[in-house]
Amino acid sequence: MLKGIIPAVVTPFKEDRIDLTVFEKLLNFLIDKGVSGLFIAGTNGEGPLLSKEEKKLLFKSAVEIVKGRVPVIAQIGEITTKETIEVGESAVDAGVSGVAIVSPFYFKLEDSALKRHFVSVADALKPIPVYLYNLPGNTGNTIKPSLARAIMEEADNVKGIKDSSKDLQTLEDFIYELGPDKDVIVGTDSLILPALLMGAKGAISALANPLPELCVGVYNDFLSGRIEDSREKQFILNRIRTITKQFSSISALKAMLRLRGIDVGSVRLPLGEVTPEQEEVLKKILKELGYL
Repeated sequence: MLKGIIPAVVTPFKEDRIDLTVFEKLLNFLIDKGVSGLFIAGTNGEGPLLSKEEKKLLFKSAVEIVKGRVPVIAQIGEITTKETIEVGESAVDAGVSGVAIVSPFYFKLEDSALKRHFVSVADALKPIPVYLYNLPGNTGNTIKPSLARAIMEEADNVKGIKDSSKDLQTLEDFIYELGPDKDVIVGTDSLILPALLMGAKGAISALANPLPELCVGVYNDFLSGRIEDSREKQFILNRIRTITKQFSSISALKAMLRLRGIDVGSVRLPLGEVTPEQEEVLKKILKELGYL
């Protein structure tokens, strides 16, 4: 089910409350630009900073706004298995197309504990499609390719994985271990084209929020066999990513969206904001790309 460019959708705030009016405007903007799905309440959606009620509101609103035009994937991972199931049930009730589960964080878990966690959540949410989310740099817990395969052998509704390890060898191992029937999606903007060349089915992308045309272009050029065009767009993405990673990266995404006419507000504390000088750099990038 997962393929193409899927933005890791930022969460719009107004005075620290979710702004559903802007959320609708943002989702329609992304769909109009050709994205293949929407990933809600992930890292770039400030998921760990959202309450369970806020996540429930986002899931329900996304489904109502999208009206089946593209898949809506809800990121439901929490620090406990019980809470993850609770958030997952709210996503299922909202009518999402599938759920993604980031590894539990803070406590270091053995593979057996991780397997028990993911299988328990998947079983509780059957038959909805479930996707693992490997984010070792943030969670401290790694989903190994062999572990992913073991989880999928035990829980048949686990359909694939988002790999944000930033490591091409790990990504290739997922593709090899899981085979063509499972969806392996890269979660790093700088690796979209390399991942596609290796056999990944698409990307869950942060920069697809303010730059959906560019990210979709990398994917569509690849599908059409225009590898050199895809490569040129990937180089542009890489340069932009290098710049935004020097700033408060989620705030940079929101600043670029604001410059493009979609005011998604500020990030939630304790995340930092871009400075006026940094926003000028982002404005220059958008002008050079022809988006302003």
